[in-house]
Amino acid sequence: MYLKYLSILLILLTSCAPQPPIPSSGHLNTNDINIPKDDIPPLIQQQAFVPVPQPTAILEEFTVIVDAVPVDRLLFALARDANMNVDIHPSIKGNITLNAINQTLPQLLERIAKQVDLRYQTIDNIITVSPDFPYMHLYKIDYLNMSRDTKSEVKVSTQIISDMNKVGGEGGGGGQSSSEQNNSTTEITNESNNRFWETLGKNINTILSSYEIGETDKRVTINPESGLINVYATHKQHKEIQNFLDQVIASTHRQVLIEVTIAEVQLNDNYQAGVNWQRIAGDFVYNQSVLGGDLGTSPFYSFEYKNSNSKFGDISSTVRLLETFGSVKVLSSPKIMALNNQTSLIKVVDNIVYFTTGVEISETETRTRENYTTNIHTVPVGLVMAVTPQISAGNSIILNVRPTISGIISFKLDPNPTLALAGTINEIPEIQTREIESILKIENGNVAIIGGLMQDTTEQNRRGVPFLSQLPWVGDLFSYRNDNYKKTELVIFIRPTIIKNPSLTGDLHEYKDFLPNSSQPDILPQTGFSN
Repeated sequence: MYLKYLSILLILLTSCAPQPPIPSSGHLNTNDINIPKDDIPPLIQQQAFVPVPQPTAILEEFTVIVDAVPVDRLLFALARDANMNVDIHPSIKGNITLNAINQTLPQLLERIAKQVDLRYQTIDNIITVSPDFPYMHLYKIDYLNMSRDTKSEVKVSTQIISDMNKVGGEGGGGGQSSSEQNNSTTEITNESNNRFWETLGKNINTILSSYEIGETDKRVTINPESGLINVYATHKQHKEIQNFLDQVIASTHRQVLIEVTIAEVQLNDNYQAGVNWQRIAGDFVYNQSVLGGDLGTSPFYSFEYKNSNSKFGDISSTVRLLETFGSVKVLSSPKIMALNNQTSLIKVVDNIVYFTTGVEISETETRTRENYTTNIHTVPVGLVMAVTPQISAGNSIILNVRPTISGIISFKLDPNPTLALAGTINEIPEIQTREIESILKIENGNVAIIGGLMQDTTEQNRRGVPFLSQLPWVGDLFSYRNDNYKKTELVIFIRPTIIKNPSLTGDLHEYKDFLPNSSQPDILPQTGFSN
């Protein structure tokens, strides 16, 4: 009886339970799929990025001791012992005297070629020996097709002219006028003529002139536009030319980064004699020069830090140390790169415009006529610096540097009386120029300091009661005058650094942070205009 009810209950429970979903043909089957093992590709083995270097074959060494042996017999013997084929031109003649111990076959062939005019070539186990006849060879030279002429002058002159009138005697002769001049002129002129391609052609012709083959001017063809030189010469001459060109290109492609900081120190009362460099550091070389500077001022002096790794090798740190002697104002801090023996020029100036006015007065019986003419002029005010470096093989740098700083002091009235009669005011700017032209020798990365250019200036400030302070004789009683005297010294810091890898990942990596980020959108500056 109980079994009957239990079976009925099980039937009811199973009928009420949810049926499992029937998977469709589009569903993924989670059951294991039997894939044939033959269809499974093998695992990818990662290859090494750099191939494994192959062992270099060790060349066989020979010991050869001969005296006045014909060259063809010696070459046959060497080829036989080296198990190589040899082809010798029938015109190869001469005797060889050689003492070689444990040298390879290429070394022996080079020594033989120095005694007999021949050249050899090894291709596919065959040594081909032929006479050293001239042949054409093309050289590639990477250099600008440009000729440069640079000329600079530093000139200081004083001139005094005195006029003396001489009156004639009783004979009734007219008066005579004579002029005497007292001149004092000092002038320094620098000239640099860069004729790279012309000089290179002359140098190659000099190498070729040591061998009498033909006219040297017809054996060298230079094409500066494409940077190619075609030379007709023997194998020995080509080796000399290649060695010469390698040294020329290596020297001309060297370049140097020149950092210059020009600061003006307004000296305080305790240092009116100038900056006391002995208080700053003792690790520098002292030099004084009386030539090559602004000859209108006192001779300047220069220092060079011997330790570029010290704190004084940092120009910015040294400028901050100058604040001990007074207030410091940095006038300019240019950086410029220049190739070896090439002049570089940097110019940051404002072209100040001024006008000159001329008045021509003509009188007639009825009226006076005035004609005005105006001419425009510009004068550059700012910094102009020219630098010419020379880099030695020992990484010493010789610099010819000429910084020029100019500024407007005041404006002067044109004293032309014609302008005064016409009531015309014409102001002309008075320009102050501070200039140094010097040749320095600095080690790579060291800092040279040029100083001693001091100047006294006076600022006159006058205030007073209006109208009363302008009265003659008694105007000073109603005015206050305050004259400010100051003395300044101009200091120039120069640091040359040889650049071997001119890239942002090389020697110029310090300037990478100053470039805009290419991954960010460019933000245009505000111009003040709106649509």
